[in-house]
Amino acid sequence: MQLINKPNSVRLALAAASSSLLAGAAHAEEKTPWLVDSALAVYSESDSRVTAVEPIVALRKDMGGDRMLGLKLTLDSLTGASPNGAIAANEAQTFTGPSGNGSYTAPKGETPLDTEFKDTRAAVAISWEQPWGERNRVSVGGNISREYDFTSAALSAAIARDFNNKNTTLSFGVNVETDIIDAVGGIPDPLTSLKVGPNPDHKDGGSENKTVSDLLLGVTQVMNRHWLTQLNLSVGTSSGYHSDPYKVLSVLNTDGSLSTNPATSGPDLNSKWYLYDSRPDSRSRQSLYWGNKIHLTEDVIDVSYRYYTDDWGIDSHTLDFRYRYEFGGNMYLEPHVRWYSQTAADFYHLYLNKGVALDNGVNSSGAASALDYASADSRLGEFTGTTFGLKYGIELGRNTEFNIRVEQYQQTSNAGAPASMTALKGLDLSPDLTAMTVLVGYSFEF
Repeated sequence: MQLINKPNSVRLALAAASSSLLAGAAHAEEKTPWLVDSALAVYSESDSRVTAVEPIVALRKDMGGDRMLGLKLTLDSLTGASPNGAIAANEAQTFTGPSGNGSYTAPKGETPLDTEFKDTRAAVAISWEQPWGERNRVSVGGNISREYDFTSAALSAAIARDFNNKNTTLSFGVNVETDIIDAVGGIPDPLTSLKVGPNPDHKDGGSENKTVSDLLLGVTQVMNRHWLTQLNLSVGTSSGYHSDPYKVLSVLNTDGSLSTNPATSGPDLNSKWYLYDSRPDSRSRQSLYWGNKIHLTEDVIDVSYRYYTDDWGIDSHTLDFRYRYEFGGNMYLEPHVRWYSQTAADFYHLYLNKGVALDNGVNSSGAASALDYASADSRLGEFTGTTFGLKYGIELGRNTEFNIRVEQYQQTSNAGAPASMTALKGLDLSPDLTAMTVLVGYSFEF
């Protein structure tokens, strides 16, 4: 794969409420244990790319009267190499790292990977649920996460109401999030030139912000004693800084060779031309989710479909299927298949042609209109992703379970260049991505 900057008064009120609830239910703790879900996830991409290690601990406790307190702690550590957006070329390419203290070189014919890529994140979340009247249930939550170049915080609330003898449930939720981006080396000016030598270029100080809001409306229906279905409509908007300060685009000549940067000169500078990533400062999105759980004699089928669209031009479809097969000894196997497909964002470009007109006037020759936004981030391109996985679990006692899940992800893309770009002949411009995930979980109570 990912929170609002709450005022201090809100944080203190939430903390005070949680403390009061915990104190008021002290006598019940002896009778009602904490339910703990713990897991360790290891994610690894092929070709020595990104590796992630993520321990997770989630706690849940019944405070009495069907009031539930939830706590969750997540730690992430990512290392390896990540694509910087530049295209593979028929010559070696050298880049200065974001910190400006080092450089990395992509050999001829290979996709440039930022070897300085790293990410460490700590996240804490708290939630509270309780009945409200006879047929309603409300929940509130907050979380905050911190990385070395990114801070995020969020506040959420939801209400659910039962109808039809509790066979039908309507729900409504809202989430507000604020992100603070404090990129290493500063925030670059969009679509300005990158100098790849001993000194990075166009790095402004300070930080940027982004605010995200989401609304969800859902209905859950018991169709019969074996079938439960759910339909959710989600609408979201975001405003602020959406660009990736570490991504660039290659500027190519008509034959596909790397173009010379007209703004640089001197023996200490690599003169190839790259431009910083630039994305719109707002985004609106909608998604429709349909999920179904079908209980057979013992086994359970979980199948869902999700459609997503946004004003960046991305449309996606997701199909997800799980089958939980129960067998003796309180054990189960759960095969998992997921298929995902998306179209490219309107401003996605695998590369830029020399002569394109840019909104900042870097080069306006040979083009009729200015290019406002451009990104070579493969996550915004057209691609298809498939996941195959298998989970094994065994119940060891009351509310105690051990499980392990292994999954493989394969991402493919057909992005390429026209045959007229002879300098790119034989190069893999959009290499496939393969990744493995292993997750070991243990649930218990204390």
